Amino acid sequence: MTKAELRIAYKQKRSQLAAAQVSSFNAGILQELFQFNWEDTGFLHTFLPATKLNEPDMWSFITDIRIHYPTLHIVVSRSEPKDYSMQHFLLEEHIVLIENAWGIVEPIAGEPIAETALDVVLVPLLIADKDGNRVGYGKGFYDRFLAKCRPDCKKIGISFFDPVEKIDDVDSLDVPLDILVTPRSTIRFI
Repeated sequence: MTKAELRIAYKQKRSQLAAAQVSSFNAGILQELFQFNWEDTGFLHTFLPATKLNEPDMWSFITDIRIHYPTLHIVVSRSEPKDYSMQHFLLEEHIVLIENAWGIVEPIAGEPIAETALDVVLVPLLIADKDGNRVGYGKGFYDRFLAKCRPDCKKIGISFFDPVEKIDDVDSLDVPLDILVTPRSTIRFI
């Protein structure tokens, strides 16, 4: 299937999940994420979920990782719709967050963090394939962002769904994942 076909199918599939399924899936993802050793991670970028789109809830992960790894720095982004870019800020207690036009909570401003400082990026997606290619919402924000990260920065996709066999129309601008975390498993592509 193409990215467009998969985007339609998995947006619908995710929107039809019952609240109990979403809660169970979020618990599974949290459990999988805590199988990782975060000791050597200085800066971890995470997305903040668009709850109206049934995205995985990263707030529990943020809360728990701060308790278990207090020296780790959490970074979040603000999207720039004019040029499909993203700015990244340290997620601090006093940071002001607002909901953007897409229903994503993001910072107004804060302490800026360069892409090259990031050790790990948790990547939102609708579905991935067995080669680590991902389908997002189709604007290319994350592909532009990930292309600016260091080569050793781990790109970890977060999905409620197991990967499909193949995305038919992957192109040279698509940045593949290193790892995919689902509620049931962690799949490594590297």
